[in-house]
Amino acid sequence: MNTFAIIGAAGFIAKKHVNCIKKINGKLIAAADINDNVGFLDRDFPECKFFKKEKLFFKYLRKNKIDYLIICSPSHLHAEHIKKGLINGLNVIVEKPPVLKKIDYLKILNIEKKTQKKCYCIFQLRLDKRLIKLKKEIKKKNNISKVIIKYFTFRGDWYFQSWKNNPKYSGGLMINIGVHFFDILIWIFGNIKSSKIKKKTQSNAIGEIDLVKATVKWKVSINKLKIKNNKNKSNFFRMMKVGNKIYNFNKFDDLHHLNYKEIIKNKKFHISEFEKTINILHKLK
Repeated sequence: MNTFAIIGAAGFIAKKHVNCIKKINGKLIAAADINDNVGFLDRDFPECKFFKKEKLFFKYLRKNKIDYLIICSPSHLHAEHIKKGLINGLNVIVEKPPVLKKIDYLKILNIEKKTQKKCYCIFQLRLDKRLIKLKKEIKKKNNISKVIIKYFTFRGDWYFQSWKNNPKYSGGLMINIGVHFFDILIWIFGNIKSSKIKKKTQSNAIGEIDLVKATVKWKVSINKLKIKNNKNKSNFFRMMKVGNKIYNFNKFDDLHHLNYKEIIKNKKFHISEFEKTINILHKLK
């Protein structure tokens, strides 16, 4: 049985990770967050230790053999928490984006060598069957695809008061909201050749990217009006158009679970697989 600890346990995305632990028959040993609204842990892991102080949490991890540290903390803390997890003898699973700075990525690789522990990432769209098929099709072609991405997902006033709205903490709107799509663009269409941001506000961003096998026009928005203009009754509209084919992502499958299975069983999604994506994220800040 694989054992886990999680930091950022009170955050929205943490529940998905805890559910993944249950699905793979793992055991959650310890959790940490400065907030204590984590009562959902009692349902599946009632014996899980909980810490509000980070120092005590990592002290506990040092003294107890645990296989993986899951990082669901705010994005600007990912690099620090990855390093602490590795140094304290745990493999790490980190939410997107794994790091905000290339220098932190390089430091993590160096710490991995010293500790013989590994950092793995959650980029679940790489496991979408439609995108796997598209990647294979693009690999066979020599032509340049025309791609349009629209990622509209409404956020209320709370967003503008949270760390997510601070580029220093989240990387900015394009990274915090659009990182999954920018990752699959690199994964499917190859390295970035050039990037241009045509518009950027607190709630909207528009840009263009040239990749080895695609020219991409993208829009990211958390503005409710834009969602209404797309005649979508829900609070989000997520679409990628490649040539004349449209890929709708308004509903995601349970890809987090598959992501965990690939990490645990096949050691896939090591942080080194995302170096090219980190390069593009740097250009989008």
